[in-house]
Amino acid sequence: MKKLHLFLLAVLGLLSTLNVNAQTNVTSSGLSVQGIARDVNNEALANIDQLDLKFEVYYLIGTSITPTIILTSIATIKTDNFGVFSYVVGINQDQSNLISTQSAYLRVSSANVVFSDEKLQTVPYSIYAQNGVPTGSIMPYIGTTAPNGWLLCNGNPIPSGSYYDNLKALAGNNTPNLNGMFLRGAGSQTAYPSNVGPAVKVVQTDDNKSHLHAIDFNTSSNGLHSHKTYFANDNYSGNGGGSTGLEDDRPDADPNRYLETTDNGNHNHNVRGNTANTGGTETRPINYGVNYIIKI
Repeated sequence: MKKLHLFLLAVLGLLSTLNVNAQTNVTSSGLSVQGIARDVNNEALANIDQLDLKFEVYYLIGTSITPTIILTSIATIKTDNFGVFSYVVGINQDQSNLISTQSAYLRVSSANVVFSDEKLQTVPYSIYAQNGVPTGSIMPYIGTTAPNGWLLCNGNPIPSGSYYDNLKALAGNNTPNLNGMFLRGAGSQTAYPSNVGPAVKVVQTDDNKSHLHAIDFNTSSNGLHSHKTYFANDNYSGNGGGSTGLEDDRPDADPNRYLETTDNGNHNHNVRGNTANTGGTETRPINYGVNYIIKI
């Protein structure tokens, strides 16, 4: 958070804080000015319903003393029981960039009387903090309601209004629906050429890499055998006729006459089939549930 302390010696004495909120979209970010309104005797101006103030943010080019105005905001504010007031000076993207890259000043005045005209004193992290989370950034979040400046990535329509225009330009009319999904880098790289991610904003369906499973499975090769056919007739014709003249031609009372087939030797049988169907409905690593949120 960027802080600036202003001590006003004229009609008002202000303690102002400059706050560029890194959790708020740059198109709706603001300079949050909080102060205590005091009179010339340093008494707090408590319970004032209408206090007109003009806020100007500007920078100087080179040695010029003529200010280049970044933004101007006029407001009628109200103080509380202790003379404290708050006001957010709205800024857009271009104004935010100028404040982040220039030596900017904040001037506060009322009725053409300047009460404060001070350079914004900031630390490097704070002045660039809002640029670290640009519109369209996605991050995991363990809450169920998105914080200010963010929306849940659940596929819902993005609200209307200029506040959301930058996000709509990136995502379209709806937030990306990331329920039940993992995030993956788009494209590919030379180090792992077989790993190819989806294009930006494209869903890549689930899949398994082509692979084999080793198997060692054979039937016994002990297949040498023959078959016997038994019959009890007088001959091979089965009609009870006369003797066949064969050595095995025996009376009808002997039911043990037979013919024997030839054998085909030892052999194997092919085996085909599938393993048992086990497992769940997807392939996934161990994981922890979060909501994804997207920066407005």
